[in-house]
Amino acid sequence: MATRVEWAERVERWERSGLSAEKFARREGYKPKQLYWWRWKLRADGPSPPSSTETPRSTETPRFLPVHVVADVSPVVAEPIEIALPNGRVVRVRPGFDPATLERVLALAAEETPC
Repeated sequence: MATRVEWAERVERWERSGLSAEKFARREGYKPKQLYWWRWKLRADGPSPPSSTETPRSTETPRFLPVHVVADVSPVVAEPIEIALPNGRVVRVRPGFDPATLERVLALAAEETPC
């Protein structure tokens, strides 16, 4: 009689094979109902801890899925920079600012005289 671990391996091989339960079971020598029942049972019970005889998953051949690459059309929204001056004034600078203009604004904002 096959163990739970053996059935887990069988069900996994069946699912990887892409074959119907009938074809896979006929090829392996057991009944399709057994595959369906064990798949249900294993899923209902959750994953079992690996035994010492099981092959680690990291040694399996990876399965690749189709990928569709699309251009990123969402605009990048940069946050404004906030400059807090010692006199309590705050200057908010949006992306794409003119450095020369910012320099003049900071000089004016840094003055102690009211704006």
